Amino acid sequence: MSRNPNSGVQGVVLLTVLLMAGLSMGHGAQEQTAPVVKAAPVSDIFSGTVMELTAEFVVVERRASMKDPVLRKFTLDGQTKVEGVLKVNARVTVRFQTDAEDPAPALHIIVR
Repeated sequence: MSRNPNSGVQGVVLLTVLLMAGLSMGHGAQEQTAPVVKAAPVSDIFSGTVMELTAEFVVVERRASMKDPVLRKFTLDGQTKVEGVLKVNARVTVRFQTDAEDPAPALHIIVR
């Protein structure tokens, strides 16, 4: 049986070309994927002292030195989770829904 001495070299060259073509096709597919965009948060927090409290809403005041006090009104409903005893003059942190109208609905209130 006669064997071509170049058949081994041709096989290696062919294999190398196929591997490089496969790698370049895989690389191009990765570049075309869209970047992941993070969604804007739907909640935010506000900390301060309870100034007014009813069954429907809570008013919280934040005071910082060298700044004017900031008052925020939050609505309370059956889905508002409260940790601790909520009362006037209590220090609280309120997590509230940002994409809602004013006053924003309180999602979670932590009494400190």
